[in-house]
Parts: sequence; C-alpha cells; structure tokens
Amino acid sequence: MDTTGDAGKEDDDESSSHVQSALEDFREKWQQELAGGGGGGSSHKKQLPAGSALMDNGPVSIEQQAKNLFLQGSELERTGKVFEAMRLYRRAVQLVPDIEFKVYDKKVSNRQLDRSNEMALSGSKMDQLANSMNKTNINDAESLEEVDLVMRFQSMLSKSGKLFESASAADRMLIVTSAHFSDLPMELILYILRWVVSNELDFRSLERFSGVCRGFYLLAKDPEIWKRACIRVYGVNVGNLKGSQFSSWREMYINRPRVHFHGCYISRTSYLRLGENSFQDQFYRPVQLVEYFRYFRFFADGRVLMLTSPEEPQSCVSKLKVRSPAQNEILKGHYRLHNDEVIIAVQRNRPNVQNQRPGRKKEIESEYGQQTFYLELQVVSTTKRAFSQLHWRQYSMVQLRNSQEKTTAFELAPTKYPPLYFSRVKSYHQESDGPLK
Repeated sequence: MDTTGDAGKEDDDESSSHVQSALEDFREKWQQELAGGGGGGSSHKKQLPAGSALMDNGPVSIEQQAKNLFLQGSELERTGKVFEAMRLYRRAVQLVPDIEFKVYDKKVSNRQLDRSNEMALSGSKMDQLANSMNKTNINDAESLEEVDLVMRFQSMLSKSGKLFESASAADRMLIVTSAHFSDLPMELILYILRWVVSNELDFRSLERFSGVCRGFYLLAKDPEIWKRACIRVYGVNVGNLKGSQFSSWREMYINRPRVHFHGCYISRTSYLRLGENSFQDQFYRPVQLVEYFRYFRFFADGRVLMLTSPEEPQSCVSKLKVRSPAQNEILKGHYRLHNDEVIIAVQRNRPNVQNQRPGRKKEIESEYGQQTFYLELQVVSTTKRAFSQLHWRQYSMVQLRNSQEKTTAFELAPTKYPPLYFSRVKSYHQESDGPLK
C-alpha cells in the first residue's frame, strides 16, 4: 500500500509540473505578442526592425512607440520597401491615429530651434567681432565727443574697399531674386537721399538714415546735400564757404541761425480786460480773462503762415499743414533771414468778392481796405534746443484804404507779445513731395 501511494504521488507531481511549464510558455508568448503589437511569437519578433527592440529596455509611452514605428516605416520607404513600410504605418496609426501630424510638427519645431541656435551663434560671433574691434580701435577711456567718426569710418571702410555690404552671404541666399542696397550705383543712392531730405528739408529723416550703419553715416555727410540745403534756406545771403567762419556746409546749416520747418512756433497770451459798469450797481464792474494763441509756420521756399486764434494747438496746427489754406483767418506771406532776425510780411485774407455784385465789391474794399503786417523776430537758442524761440523786435501794420496809406506801430509789451516757442508736428513731414534741388 505504501508503494502504490508513492507512485500516485509522483504521477500528480509530474502532471502539475507539465501544467506549470505550459502556463509559463503561454505567458511568455502573450508578453511577446503585447510587446510586438500583436501577431505572433518569437519568429515575428525576429522579423521586426532593430529599433523596436528598444521597447523592451524600459517603459516607453504608446506615442513614442507609434513614433518609432512611423520613423522606421519612413526609412523603409526611402529604401524602396513599400509593403514593409505600409505594415509599420498601419501599426503606428493603430496606436496613435494622428501620429503623422505629430511627427511633422516635431520636425518643424526642431528646424526652428536649430535656426534660432544658428542665429544666436552668429550673433555671438558678431558680438565677439565687435568687441575685438572695440578693443583694438577704441580705447575704453576715450570720449566719443572727441572722436572724428567720419575719419574713423573712412579708414575702416578703406580697408574693405566697399562703403557697405550685406551682413553675410547666407542672408543674401535667402532671397535670391532681390538685390542688396549696395548693388545700386552711388549716384542713384545720393538721389534717393535727396528724396529723403525732400524740398521741405526733412533732416530728421536723414539722421535716422545715418544711424543704420557706417556707410549710411558717411553718405549722410555728403557736402552736396548740405550745400543745397544752405542755399534753399539762406538764398542770396548764403555767401561763400571759404570766406565764412564755418569749415563745411553741414556746419553752416547746423550752427547758423535759421528757423525750423517740421513744426510751429507757438505763443500763448492772456490778460484781464475790464468790462462796463452795471446800470443797476455802479460799483460792480466785470473782469474778463482773455486768452489766445499765435502760430507761425515757416516753409523752406520762403513762405510763412500766421494765425491768431483762441483754439488750442491740437486743433490749429492741422490748419497750417498746406501752403495755401482756405481759411480766411490765416495770414499768408513771405519771410527772409538776415543774420539772426526773421523779417516777415503777411497780408490778411479777405472774403472772395469776385463773384459778388459790382457795387458790393467796392463796399467791402472801402470798409476793410488792404492790411499788410510787417514783423521782425529774433531767432534765439536755448540749452536744450537750437533756434527754438522767436522774440519780438518790431510789429507794425500798413492799411491801404481809398488810396490812403496808414501805418500803425504796435507797442511790444511782454504780456501781450510773449516769445514764441517751437513745437514739433509729426504730420508735417509724413511724405515727400519732391527731391532737394
């Protein structure tokens, strides 16, 4: 009985060991199918590309698995194995349906990152080059006010042989069809500069142009441009450069007294005016506060506009934008510069009486007559801005009525005729009407 019991126990142990081994084989095959995305055993695992074996080395997300399968399929497609690539594409899409778009976005972001790194690297190289130039050419303790930038830039550019050029050859390869500014002839570039300054003498735009690079800085110092500007401002009184106290036409334009053209000269006058006594109370007498503004707008061709109005400057400066305004309250005339004084002659505009009946025209002329105002103003500079004030020197009016001329000289009291201060108006030089002649 003992032997038979032992034999039965051995049979039970053998059957349980077979079941355990079969269960382990099933678990192994099941894990392989899960790791390979379905389909089949160890033989299928050997058919997979080498990249898929990396998944067994650690925990990998489903999106990363789909990305690896998609990239492996693209490599197979490049080599001509289209059917194998399609099988990997299908498996990748089963894991992540939009894996193609995600891979594309990842490539685009990597390209942008590489490009930004290249730009940062080139920028750092340019900074290093600029620092080396500063160390070799400019002393740290040197003051820029004592440096002749024209001579320094000319010496730098004489070594390269070019006034200016593009930053690098790679920048020019980006847009093949376009031409760089340095490809233009020098005569054409100087003619463009004459349009930048324009016949209104917009030298503020020329200053911005000169701040671009060393070549533009030298072009902005062209003596022909500054000579034309001096002739346009001072006219027959410009004189000869050799007999003057200035070493260049640019120095003459900057330091010689003149008026500004990119804004208005404005003054505000306020005073108290007594009214009439009340008929009910003889001790009551009203007092009125009178406040008004004077505006002068000068043009480079010798014209001037004068306006006296109680309105604020925000609403009045737009009326003085054109040379021939239609408003009758604006006085039009001409001016001339004589040393540091501006001599002005303006006339008052009267209503148009050409279309009136014949008798009415004579009535208007006899009532108002012709009024001409003569002014002499002194150009004064301040510590903050040159030629920014106009001080009164003389003011008179000549009235012609019925062939009789009457002259009235005004008393220039400081309270009624305060200095005029210059104020820049951005809208005056928004566009160029013609080149500097």
